[in-house]
Amino acid sequence: MVDPTPEQREAIATYGDGIDCVLQAGAGCGKSSTLKMIARSDRRRLMTYVAYNKAIASDAKRSFPQNVVAKTGHGLAFDPRHLPRLNRPRQTAHVAAQALDVKRILGVIGSTPSIATDLGPLKAMTYKIIMRVALDTVERWCQSADPEIEARHVPQYDGLTRPEPRAALLALVLPVARAAWTDLLAEDGVLKMSHDHYLKMWALSGPKLPTDVVLLDEAQDTNDVLARVLLDQEHAQRIAVGDSSQAIYEWRGAKDALKQFVRELGAPELTLSQSFRFGPAIAEQANVWLHVIDAPLRLTGYERCESTVGPIDDPDAILCRTNSGAMGIVMESLSAGRKTALVGGGGDIKRLAWAAEALQSGQPTDHPELMGFASWDSVREYAAEEDNSLEVLVKLIDEHGTDRIVEAADALASEDHADLVVSTAHRSKGREWPKVRIHSDFRAPKPDQRSGLVILRREEGRLAYVAVTRARERLDNTALAWVRDVTAVEA
Repeated sequence: MVDPTPEQREAIATYGDGIDCVLQAGAGCGKSSTLKMIARSDRRRLMTYVAYNKAIASDAKRSFPQNVVAKTGHGLAFDPRHLPRLNRPRQTAHVAAQALDVKRILGVIGSTPSIATDLGPLKAMTYKIIMRVALDTVERWCQSADPEIEARHVPQYDGLTRPEPRAALLALVLPVARAAWTDLLAEDGVLKMSHDHYLKMWALSGPKLPTDVVLLDEAQDTNDVLARVLLDQEHAQRIAVGDSSQAIYEWRGAKDALKQFVRELGAPELTLSQSFRFGPAIAEQANVWLHVIDAPLRLTGYERCESTVGPIDDPDAILCRTNSGAMGIVMESLSAGRKTALVGGGGDIKRLAWAAEALQSGQPTDHPELMGFASWDSVREYAAEEDNSLEVLVKLIDEHGTDRIVEAADALASEDHADLVVSTAHRSKGREWPKVRIHSDFRAPKPDQRSGLVILRREEGRLAYVAVTRARERLDNTALAWVRDVTAVEA
């Protein structure tokens, strides 16, 4: 057993004082081993380890002492009575709209509703699209601690951001979302249940966990619904562990529970700053981003790890900012005859290509990245004027066509047999490779027209920090050289 570092000894001692606490653990800084040390230090008390995903929970069951119950948030909430609705066949938005009878809910008589987009043309809001947005609204609400479904839970869509289109969207979606939740609560409901649905039902019931200690891992990416349940376990000692600088899922409803624990419980905030993943050279690059986003933490590289920073011709992994960027690397690599894997598989790429194909043929799509557009020409126009990430997608679709992109997605290799692994930075979280290159679709922010400041969104800075800390031995972050030009950061 490895001797604890001074920071780890302080964490164990703070646990021994019996108080709630927060551990800010930098990338590769041994947070899991620290939690195991805490669990082994006191085998008399029953502990509940709340893992970020099922794979981590399964590993924890094998590696933590027997006084620890390891589950995901969904595992805590699961009840076998939900199995019949969870195991129903896959239900498309079209089938769900028919089953729930969206037309009746909205009281529509006659033709399909339509709303004006930001660029002016009308977009047909088929009942399938309305149902898709309503279901996404319910999912977002289920991830919150809010008691009722409100306008803020309806997702934002490119092309439907101005007040009039947004108001028209809300008028169509909110009644259907609320009807969908009523159906999900009914024993004889027609909609298929998801795991987030029963988690929300459980949270609304005010559960009390049968435990003495709660250990929350990856707390920076905990949904409000779960954070609220754990914060309310007043009978237990609560320890939250994570890295606020790796909070990269705000866009899908996650919040930084570390800050909530400090704010609501008055929990002391300790740090783990010694990284065991990489050496000083990569730690230095990580600290550049920690400085830019005003994080108090700084990493110390592991002296026994040899790490270098500079151009890499043969990376093990290329990390991209967007799905479109990943798609481009996959196409390029496959064309060169390399066995290529994509973290998460090719499903997202195929769905994006099919959505583009629908718009090209004059059909509407419910894909979240393209739903707010009436035609492919509208996507082109918006990409040229507003959105660099969509510009990459448009270029790929127009150059290669949707059929070739779908073929490329189907030609992907498994990670075990790949010459190159491609991933978005979001999907790379929790993973590591010996040699990593950052892709050029991490675009530099443009100078503000009024102030002249080069302003970086803090979440983008956190994403770059996650990306550069995936490398163990060699890092090529040439694409992020623009960081030296950033003069301000905004929320």
